[in-house]
Amino acid sequence: MKVAAYLPIKLNNERFPGKNVKAFSDGTPLCRLMFDTISQVDEIDDIYCFCSDESIKEYLSGRVQFLKRGKELDTAETKCQDIVSSFLEKVDVDIIVLAHVTSPFVKVESIRECVKQVCSGEYDSAFTAGVVQDFLWQDGKPLNFDPSSIARTQDLPRIYKESVGCYVFTKDVFEKTGRRIGYKPYICEVDSIEEVDIDYPEDFVIANAIYDSLRK
Repeated sequence: MKVAAYLPIKLNNERFPGKNVKAFSDGTPLCRLMFDTISQVDEIDDIYCFCSDESIKEYLSGRVQFLKRGKELDTAETKCQDIVSSFLEKVDVDIIVLAHVTSPFVKVESIRECVKQVCSGEYDSAFTAGVVQDFLWQDGKPLNFDPSSIARTQDLPRIYKESVGCYVFTKDVFEKTGRRIGYKPYICEVDSIEEVDIDYPEDFVIANAIYDSLRK
């Protein structure tokens, strides 16, 4: 059973140009953190940076190797399924690990746990997720609590939010459903730091502060 990971990267991000290679305060590029982290997951056989721009090669580290993808996948209209399909056309694999470099603080242990659970055959997919236990509203109405009897937040229902840091799924489940999460997923709970995902410049400011704090 072959396990391969791909880290999709484009360098023409609309919301935050150049974010994937933007340097933290000590000069370390954002993408390097995930490259180094995922390289420590021995359960993964091969790791690919899936990018259309070969200039990303100068940022590669650990066990990550470059795999060129078509520029047509760099548009704002590109769907996740399109990238997975393109990857599967290039790499023969049984289990796919999808990790995003914009989630720089995902731990080795979390990725490893997701891979192990899918490799066990008990689950067809796995993903990292944070827990939401807050007072939620939808369409002007309380979603998960009774306003006339306010509960403690720790007693509210545990709702999971995908953290987008890591997804693991079988080739079979993707080909049958077109989904990166199957019908029997394992949810790997992560903390608020692991949840961090960078979409906008202000997200990077927060991430940089966390990065500096973790280095102390």
